[in-house]
Amino acid sequence: MGKLFGTFGVRGIANEKITPEFALKIGMAFGTLLKREQPDKELWVVVGRDTRVSGEMLKNALISGLLSVGINVIDVDIAPTPAIQFACRYFGVDGGAVITASHNPPEYNGIKLLEPNGLGLKKEREAVVEELFFKEEFDRAKWHEIGRLEKRDIIRPYIDAIKSKVDVEAIKKRKPFVVVDTSNGAGSLVLPYLLRELGCKVVSVNAHPDGHFPARNPEPNEENLQGFMKIVKALGADFGVAQDGDADRSVFIDENGNFIQGDKTFALVVKAMLQEHGGGLVVTTIATSHIIDELAKQYNGRVLKTKVGDLIVSRALLEHNGLIGGEENGGVIFPDHVLGRDGAMTVAKIVEIFAKSGKKFSELIDELPKFYQVKTKRHIEGDRHAIVGKVAKIAEQKGFRLDTTDGTKILFDDGWVLVRASGTEPIIRIFAEARSEEKAKEYLDLGLSLLDEALKG
Repeated sequence: MGKLFGTFGVRGIANEKITPEFALKIGMAFGTLLKREQPDKELWVVVGRDTRVSGEMLKNALISGLLSVGINVIDVDIAPTPAIQFACRYFGVDGGAVITASHNPPEYNGIKLLEPNGLGLKKEREAVVEELFFKEEFDRAKWHEIGRLEKRDIIRPYIDAIKSKVDVEAIKKRKPFVVVDTSNGAGSLVLPYLLRELGCKVVSVNAHPDGHFPARNPEPNEENLQGFMKIVKALGADFGVAQDGDADRSVFIDENGNFIQGDKTFALVVKAMLQEHGGGLVVTTIATSHIIDELAKQYNGRVLKTKVGDLIVSRALLEHNGLIGGEENGGVIFPDHVLGRDGAMTVAKIVEIFAKSGKKFSELIDELPKFYQVKTKRHIEGDRHAIVGKVAKIAEQKGFRLDTTDGTKILFDDGWVLVRASGTEPIIRIFAEARSEEKAKEYLDLGLSLLDEALKG
């Protein structure tokens, strides 16, 4: 039997791997699982999508699969992934499905399945969906028991929920000037309007929904945002915000046009949340900057480190009653709002922090504990996890202090280096961090030399 799901959902080229037949079978398998778990209940699933060209086709196929096994469907159509996750709790449904490939290029699409609380489907339930999918064991409903379809809006409730969690009056008082790039994705329907309602002056670019992503690759990294960074500076904005295709992440550009690493914007939120709540548990991954650890020491916080993946962080937040969670790529999780990364909620919170501070965006970043991070990657075929395991053995033999939560992380008093196999691409990533740029590069070189040694072996 094959395997469908990766770390969170399944992705591939639309109409090659991710076909209407594929989506139909996913819908039937997911619906069959739900019916077998609760045979006597009227069941509802919320379904939505991002702006991709193939989204309508795949959404309709997946809905047909759910209806055919007797599941009722609420179709919220185009919406950010976190808004669809929010809809699970808001509508009180029995599950959810998102048609998205997040930051991947336009030819890709995918499907994420959700629990009733909006969290990604548990692994043991995913395994049942896989088994039903491959064996094609679907419990088709009788003609008079086919599910019914309702179309509802989630954008307005989602925006209102975000506004209820920040100090709108403080934001209106300062009236920040924000430039927004939603990459023609699902965030186009939320972020410019949310910011305007919060009291910001807003200029939008790439904010008309277009699944071809004509302006730029939807991955909001520094390379893809060069033009946007110049726009932010040229317009004299207080800062800029760019999102990926499904708007679960937001990255920031300061008033000088500088790209701000995701660790640092996450750190701004952590600092504010710990101050507001007098401490609390922060959940983040093994790859995130130790800025978070330093802030936890300063503001009565605790830090729990997990494997890489927003789904893993979200589950840990739920399990340990965490205050805030996030990743090094800028994804921030507010568990009392949505159990997943939420780009719009992140922006609203940072706008509030900015408005209350009275400072420039660059000044807020400069006040954070000072760490320098450098990153690289190697394209490597074969068993990458075994190679990273060899790195751990070599490092242990050399007497280094290790953390093997996810990959091989070598710890020093003033920094660390992480050698980790990607879960989605044929690459091994090497991250290094230290209190000086020189030391960070030294640790990166160490990681690369250990990897070379492992490859020779």
